[in-house]
Amino acid sequence: MDDKKDTADADTVVAASTRTTTNTERREAAKRKLKARLDAEQRARKKRKIIISSVSAAVVIAIVGTATYFIVDKIQTDRFNAAHKDCTYTDKPNNLQTVPVQPPPQVQPNQYELYRKFATETNEAVRLGQAKIRTVPKPDDKQPNSGTTQGSFNTNQGAIPVTFDHASAPCNTGAVISLIDDKFYDGTPCHRMTTGASLKVLQCGDPTATGQSGPGWASPDEPPTNLQPAGPPSPYGGAGPVIYPRGTIAIANSNNSGQASNTGSSQFFLVIQDSQLAADYSVVGKVDEAGLAVLDKIYAGGITPGPAGQAQDGRPKLPVEIQTATVD
Repeated sequence: MDDKKDTADADTVVAASTRTTTNTERREAAKRKLKARLDAEQRARKKRKIIISSVSAAVVIAIVGTATYFIVDKIQTDRFNAAHKDCTYTDKPNNLQTVPVQPPPQVQPNQYELYRKFATETNEAVRLGQAKIRTVPKPDDKQPNSGTTQGSFNTNQGAIPVTFDHASAPCNTGAVISLIDDKFYDGTPCHRMTTGASLKVLQCGDPTATGQSGPGWASPDEPPTNLQPAGPPSPYGGAGPVIYPRGTIAIANSNNSGQASNTGSSQFFLVIQDSQLAADYSVVGKVDEAGLAVLDKIYAGGITPGPAGQAQDGRPKLPVEIQTATVD
């Protein structure tokens, strides 16, 4: 009986010991799982913090970068606008017109023959000029308002080097340079010269040689403000003429002292000697010294009289063609 009791007690102790071990292991296993879970959650929290920090930094960098871009862009835009003038070039279709062959009333009888000769030549030039009309795109609507550009009108009578002045008339100066870049002047004549006491100029820039055509658009008025008056103001009101100095390059137009506006385009005149005109013609530059010698030679060759036998206004006897026009 005692042996059986001892055996039973031993089994009980073993069973209790086994349960204790198992419970301990379970508790330890549970602790390990809990620790592993806590560690995993901690790692996850750290990872989220790193991601959030990285994203936040990237967002900050992007915001700063974007703000910097717009600030720099505005500064550059403001600087560009300050260095340029807004220019409006308007459409101006070419429409060559013939002149009456019969002399108008103001022509004197002793000039009829000369007038008819001029009218016949003009109408023939209009007929032939239809095939010589050229059009090119308008210049940029923003043009530099300072600085100079070197160029040259290379003619069959010699090269005429020039200096273009952007500050004087930005829109018209830019227009001439744009026309040169587009080869508009290449192979075109200087169709008119005047030799009067107060007006000595050579006019160029019309491919048709009629004085009636341009590139298909017109440039805005930029009248000079710094030319010396040629005399007292007109007694009938308005400013009197001013002196366009020898070598001046100015844009021809049909403004007629304020009766029209914004009618300049490709045609320009080169002042051979100091000349008097209304302050209506945009000054775009000047002829360099070597070019003045070429102008003097052309002027010395004389002119073929124009309408009504005007001996001081016609075509140069020495034919002048701009073979190429260039800018540096």
